[in-house]
Amino acid sequence: MVEYSGIPEGHVHDAEGRLLKPANEIVTDDYPEELETFISEWQPQQLSSKVDWEWTTKIAWPELRHVVMLKRLDIFESDTPRLQQATSNIDISRRIRNTPGWLPVRSIYFLDVATPLTTTLMIESTGPPKRNKYRPDTRENQRDFSTWVLQEKLHAYVGADRIPGVCDLYSDYCDLPDRYFLNTDPEPAIGSRRLYRFAGYSATQYFILAKRVFSEQLVSEGGFGMTYMIEPGPVVTGLHGWRIIGSFFGFDHQLEGSSCYTIYRRWDPFPRVLIAMDTILNPEEWDNSFKFYAFDVPVPGTILYTLQHCLRSIHSAEACIPRHRLTTEFPRNPWEFRMNIYVFPAALEDCSMNQTPQLQYY
Repeated sequence: MVEYSGIPEGHVHDAEGRLLKPANEIVTDDYPEELETFISEWQPQQLSSKVDWEWTTKIAWPELRHVVMLKRLDIFESDTPRLQQATSNIDISRRIRNTPGWLPVRSIYFLDVATPLTTTLMIESTGPPKRNKYRPDTRENQRDFSTWVLQEKLHAYVGADRIPGVCDLYSDYCDLPDRYFLNTDPEPAIGSRRLYRFAGYSATQYFILAKRVFSEQLVSEGGFGMTYMIEPGPVVTGLHGWRIIGSFFGFDHQLEGSSCYTIYRRWDPFPRVLIAMDTILNPEEWDNSFKFYAFDVPVPGTILYTLQHCLRSIHSAEACIPRHRLTTEFPRNPWEFRMNIYVFPAALEDCSMNQTPQLQYY
């Protein structure tokens, strides 16, 4: 357990601001949960059936005549000094993720084969300090005098023009020492030179959190009930009482055949979430700060999450607090099936967890 030394807020103080109860007797939810407890309810993930992949791949990539298996490139950065590493190898990605000082910054998906619209993205490495270089196979930076070793090759789009769901990527260069940064920013950072342009499918990692809560407004469910929250990554903080049950990657832009899912959140009378493809009732009462794109059919390489809603209870005919959840479990009372959502998976080993307390938004 990581100890949290902050003074609990929202509790009775005397006239001079002193707590009327000892701080160690006040239970708060704004400190991290033990890691083993936080991950104890993780739900297994299973790839969609390969039987369907031949026809579903034509929904997202109708111009391609083979089953498309996207490759995910995970990008990590270090601050002291500022360096960047990127890899599509799962084992190397998890090793970097567990290295102190390195944090994930973004993930990009690329096609698994070359097409007339793609070019070869060369990823090379050197060190120490360990870092990567990104360039087309036909170009070379004449300012760079470091010795680089080929790490891998990817099939990146030449540009994002007229390709649904694709965004531009840029390879920026810094010297002393020679460093490269792959990013989606329209302008290079101060001290960087923009060299090359690529394109790919940018995606955000989302974390599914669950918590058992008590509320007087849950009388129809016996006073206690489960609530769920969706948090955008690339890093998640496990606060007290919450459990991470799943994670997935949602696209930032709309691919052909994909649907837009908006995540609505609110924190009264307890944290809860709604996920919708259109406008919800009383949207002004909810925070719709982010959205992602996914599929309603089993595109190759995806997993199935079912969206379920809680609208009634087995304990009473009274209305309950409306809320949704994403899960791999079958619906059971008081949860009812709503729709299927197919997303790209993120295993527990692919989740970066922060053990530092953040703002008390739960």
